[in-house]
Amino acid sequence: MTRQTFGQQLRRHRDKRRISLQTVAAETKVSAGFYKALENGECDRWPGGIYSRGFVRAYATAIGLDPEETVTRFAECYPEFAPAPVPDPAADPEPPPQTMLEKLKAVVLEFARSRRETSA
Repeated sequence: MTRQTFGQQLRRHRDKRRISLQTVAAETKVSAGFYKALENGECDRWPGGIYSRGFVRAYATAIGLDPEETVTRFAECYPEFAPAPVPDPAADPEPPPQTMLEKLKAVVLEFARSRRETSA
């Protein structure tokens, strides 16, 4: 699906429900210009991240579409607005110390940590 096709589908659905852009803007507190750009497939100047997805979610709700499905399709058409994957902290453990000083420091810290645990 292209950006233009996605926007056209949204506009057709809104028109079918006889809802004006001004009504959507008033209900969502988002500029009608943003929604006009969405319907024209021209969201390149939109704010990024959560704001854009929030605008689309609000628009979809205002015109009677499933907001999560609409946001998913939006992210497919505009991958730059898709959420970045959250790194798995367990998958990227801290690298082992490299220098002799770092190795010695790690041993001393581990020794001190183990002494605190046994004395507690």
